[in-house]
Amino acid sequence: MASEKKTFPVQKESLSDVQEFVSLWAKNNDIGMKISTKLSICADEVVSNVVFYSGATELEITCSKENGMVTMSLRDNGKAFNPLTEVKEPDTTASAEEREIGGLGIFMVKKMMNSVSYERVQESNVLTMTIAI
Repeated sequence: MASEKKTFPVQKESLSDVQEFVSLWAKNNDIGMKISTKLSICADEVVSNVVFYSGATELEITCSKENGMVTMSLRDNGKAFNPLTEVKEPDTTASAEEREIGGLGIFMVKKMMNSVSYERVQESNVLTMTIAI
């Protein structure tokens, strides 16, 4: 299993560092461009939410590849928040002007990944996403 973990401070400036980490990991592990792009988009969406809303100070990202699957886990020490149950599904049939703000990012993540799960572990939020390669 090819696995790598990195910790980032929770600040706006870390968004580009996270992108670089995910992209470089994908490149070093022969992950194709299509999957690499999906990983980057999903990481950006989730990390943005952590930075702007969680109150966390530390974010740990783990990327791994095993048995034809890529797993990306994000752990933060922010307030407990399960985006899979606490974020209302967006009304994708409504126009952008009529649609309520929020929820589109996690909706996109769930559509791009094969599975997304959340758990609260030792005062941390852990969001785990997997995608077949």
